[in-house]
Amino acid sequence: MAPPAERGPITLRPSIAVSEEYNDNVLLNNQTRQWDLITRVSPGLTLTVDRPSYQLSAGYTLSGEVYANESHLNDAWRDQAFVATGLYRGVRGLTVTVADSFALSRSTNQVASQGFATGRQETWNNTFAPGMTWEMTPRTTLKLGGTFIVQRFLDAGTASIPGSDSNTYGLQTSLERTLTRRLTGIVGYGFTYLDFLGQQENSTTHTPTLGARYFLTPTLTGFVSGGPAITELGGETSVSPAGTVRLVQLFQVGSVSLDYTRAVRAAGGFGGTTDTQIVSAGLILPTWQRGLVVAVTPSYSMATSVSRRQASQVDVKAITVPLSVNYQFARFTSVFAEYTFFQQRTGSSSAVGADVDQNRLRFGLQFGYPLNFD
Repeated sequence: MAPPAERGPITLRPSIAVSEEYNDNVLLNNQTRQWDLITRVSPGLTLTVDRPSYQLSAGYTLSGEVYANESHLNDAWRDQAFVATGLYRGVRGLTVTVADSFALSRSTNQVASQGFATGRQETWNNTFAPGMTWEMTPRTTLKLGGTFIVQRFLDAGTASIPGSDSNTYGLQTSLERTLTRRLTGIVGYGFTYLDFLGQQENSTTHTPTLGARYFLTPTLTGFVSGGPAITELGGETSVSPAGTVRLVQLFQVGSVSLDYTRAVRAAGGFGGTTDTQIVSAGLILPTWQRGLVVAVTPSYSMATSVSRRQASQVDVKAITVPLSVNYQFARFTSVFAEYTFFQQRTGSSSAVGADVDQNRLRFGLQFGYPLNFD
């Protein structure tokens, strides 16, 4: 977590962080459990552009790691992450957005889709998401969004199982109509194509949805949307529930959120066309105390194969509980601490077993200097 940067129309912010981490299961495998102390050096660079008609934000970081016990795991700049978002406000209520995120790591649960782990192996994931919002009338809005997710597992290493490569192509459209001051009705359609590059059967899913957004109070918002997920796989058609439920409460010092989603997706390195359910919550306190940012974002994920006839059955559950604290004690310097609990279990019907229990505790110091340009 980076301390807030001084902002100008254009801000370039180089930074460097030095941290120490305790990890009680570096291989993400309970059968070969090993602990270690990891020293990490992480240079980074962020760019923000803030103009009346458009905004751009991008950040890149890479890390070198030194292991106290397992020195053969030492990496020079192998962990990398890139995030970028852009927004352009056009004419007549048209807004165009784009987002891209890339992550490369040997911790599969931090990179793979849905946060599932397949042991320690070099993994990268890139998600590209363009979108468009058109305010057709003061009460009617059309939204169109796409997703393209590439997931690759390059080296089996000490992995519990070799990860399954996949490409995900998604399209989501919705038409929103303001019915009252508090209530908005929503009708939508989603399309997902899962391509497993010949490792498993590909699938196509169509999801028509109906939903609503309701302001229970000026600071409490509820959202619900759902419909059938119609999946075509191996010449067969199956139907499963799909939907999203969300509650968001805003406070003066932050926000609290609760989310539930159910959809047909790839289960990370387990691959396969799966019925995936995710329950998540968030407590974000960016202004509780001056210079202090606190975040707690637990999640519980479940994935099961949509058909019993799939050659490689998937039945996996994972709990992730991250807690992070960042304190900016000087103008350009901050200290941070992070704790993450991760637990994963595979069911008896799963074709492979990959049980994991992991605790990670990390603390460090970060320095960043913003360069402002007009």
